[in-house]
Amino acid sequence: MAEEKKELLDDNEKKEPKEVVIPEFYRDLKADPDQKGLWHYVFRTNGDRKPIKTADGKPHTLDFNWKDMFPNENGHVEVEIGSGKGNFMTDYAERHPDYFIMGSEWDYTWAAFAVERMTKRGVIEQGNAAMLRGDVFYFLRDCVKSNTVDAFHMYFPDPWPKERHHKNRLLRPDFLTEVARCLKPGKRIFYWGTDHKEYNEIALETFDAFPTCKVIVRNTAEPTEGITTGFERKYRKEGRPIYRSVIEFEK
Repeated sequence: MAEEKKELLDDNEKKEPKEVVIPEFYRDLKADPDQKGLWHYVFRTNGDRKPIKTADGKPHTLDFNWKDMFPNENGHVEVEIGSGKGNFMTDYAERHPDYFIMGSEWDYTWAAFAVERMTKRGVIEQGNAAMLRGDVFYFLRDCVKSNTVDAFHMYFPDPWPKERHHKNRLLRPDFLTEVARCLKPGKRIFYWGTDHKEYNEIALETFDAFPTCKVIVRNTAEPTEGITTGFERKYRKEGRPIYRSVIEFEK
């Protein structure tokens, strides 16, 4: 009996390991069937929520054009990163009907709430705003063509305060590389705001260290065109310090 078990063990050791089949990688930008103005950036991910790539390891760029979403000949495009419930982008898009404002949000509930807000205010019907539900870093990297965005806005993102969560912070050099690539020649502006002192310091250090970044207003910028976000209004009522900066990307 012991010999039979040994033979079985030996046979198992000799077996070739099963081939791991990686799902074919895909990305897609899909309109929501239920909410006009809500788009889903879809991709397969691994356990760390990182997009799975094909065997060659290269990202596959979608054939994406801003005019597919916003055919206005003006072609002025601004992107808000982490729009939350859409307070800023709704007011901003309402004020600038000739701009196209793309908001972005990872959380589906908040993204849907933002679209509902814009719909009630007539911004979606106005046709110059949309919300991306998905990972904006990969959307920029793999969808957005170079020199096609006029400005970026990033206000009061999740600071991920615990050290073990710092890896989740979006504002890092590889992200700034994509921002710089996407911005059009000319006035290349990134608007930044947070209430979190430590994250703000890290963010400004990241901007300062990036070769083409110049912080032109440091910590004292006024809300962009006087428009505040929901979080900003809440934090100001609580008496928290607010850090707002304006960064220019030199070509």
